[in-house]
Amino acid sequence: MANEDLIYRITRAVYERLGASADEQMVEQLVTDIYREVNGASAAVSSATPSEGSAERLIISVFGLDHPGIVAGVSQILAESSCSIIDINQTVVQGKFAMVIIADASRARESTAELKERLRSAGEQLGVRIYAQREDLFNAMHRV
Repeated sequence: MANEDLIYRITRAVYERLGASADEQMVEQLVTDIYREVNGASAAVSSATPSEGSAERLIISVFGLDHPGIVAGVSQILAESSCSIIDINQTVVQGKFAMVIIADASRARESTAELKERLRSAGEQLGVRIYAQREDLFNAMHRV
């Protein structure tokens, strides 16, 4: 069974048990823990193929009302953490700001959880919502 398929099946099972209103961070952590146990080694998560996504890349989504400094604020946190921006797309529609960043966190100076918390906190200061999730889990959780 492919890694992506296994992650998807675990994620569905967790949501079926906890319900659709389950905390996304809790679900992500549970899926990660279960996946590592099933594969018997924590290194198995980071060995995903490119089509399945990577545990070392983050999908960062930013939403809110447009104003100067949003891109700079998010980019600054990534730079301070030694994360590279692989891809970035942002748009403004009738004053509503939306941005998606794919970041390489393989050289990050802090854990993914710490980085996600810094981004969430910065979002509050910037007046936007920032969500960050590992790419492999994002792909599995949003597969159609």
